[in-house]
Amino acid sequence: MKEQFVAKRIVNIGLIFLVAIGFSVIAGRMSGMYLDQLLGIGALTVLFMVLFAFLLIYERKRKRISNNRETDYGKIFKGFLLTAILAVIFLFLPEFTSPVMILPILMSAVGTYELAVCSSFFFCTVLEMAKGCQSYEILCCTMLLLFGLVIAHMLEDTKNKVWYLILIFAVAVLVPVLFSYFFYQEPHYDILGKAAIGAALTDLAAAFVYPFLTKQKEAEIDNFLTDITEEDYGLLRELKKFSRQEYRHALRVSGIAEKCAYIVGADAAVCKAAGLYYRIGILDGDPMVENGVARAQNHCFPEKVTEILSEYYGIEKMPSTIESAIVQIVDGMIKKLEALEKTSKIAGGWNREMVIYQTLNEFSAQGLYDQSGLSMNMFLKIREYLVKEEALLL
Repeated sequence: MKEQFVAKRIVNIGLIFLVAIGFSVIAGRMSGMYLDQLLGIGALTVLFMVLFAFLLIYERKRKRISNNRETDYGKIFKGFLLTAILAVIFLFLPEFTSPVMILPILMSAVGTYELAVCSSFFFCTVLEMAKGCQSYEILCCTMLLLFGLVIAHMLEDTKNKVWYLILIFAVAVLVPVLFSYFFYQEPHYDILGKAAIGAALTDLAAAFVYPFLTKQKEAEIDNFLTDITEEDYGLLRELKKFSRQEYRHALRVSGIAEKCAYIVGADAAVCKAAGLYYRIGILDGDPMVENGVARAQNHCFPEKVTEILSEYYGIEKMPSTIESAIVQIVDGMIKKLEALEKTSKIAGGWNREMVIYQTLNEFSAQGLYDQSGLSMNMFLKIREYLVKEEALLL
């Protein structure tokens, strides 16, 4: 599939830029920076954000974000906004007491390790510039970030989570206390207490917020598949408005493809969604396949669904997955019965069964499913089910 600019992604990248600029302006104003200093920090922010945007695109293309190339960056933006809000709060905290370990932990939960590195160092750089760039505090912040990044990477191992939480607390307390001692050359017990509070908050974020955000990231595709199959989804409403007949056809293909997927152990949610939008290119006319794929990409459909649309009847490329084969079988079968209904008014029973057997055998003989992974046993199960499926009675 061709890569293209998608409005949702551009909007979310733009919002991330605005959040970063907003944070830099707030930090600069709070520290009393002059106009030239604000312009300098603004240039630094743009430099960071250009790097972040390129990294975001690169990680998406590698399927590192929710294992899906077609993500819209929505959760990345929300995670970035949350970390920006926390960074603003850190501006009000005394020196050596900002629990910056929270930043990489949260960003790695919604994005990738690399995105967490880039964004966390951006926030800490601006934070320390706003606080006057004291060398020991910069070292303290950098050390906490490094520990936070390493531990965030390890939090995926839930078996040893308790030990990681203990390590987080120890690091978040000891590092600020040590660097404050280096700076003041005497112990400051108030920093010990404040660092302990920050450490406790970091532990809470690692214990509860991190797994919650991680689960949300992992469920992104499932949630989106549910959203696009809802009756009030915009593109589905557009199809209904375009043609009631096409809309009813899409509903039938979707429902039967979902049942067929359950029978052979395929991804039923993907089949349901792909069945609904298999012929969505009809909204724009020829070339139907290309236009259907463009529609799916513009709405940031999960890649599995978009791939099925690109393999429509093997026109541009053959079905490459079992789900793609199932959707093509069901759509082709229903399309054939709908056409016959107009000409011969076929009722149920023997004639319908013969049409189903003949049509599916023709599809198989054309080699449509050779690259899909659909076994003969699966094909026969689907065929027998379609013969009995009442939804095929017209």
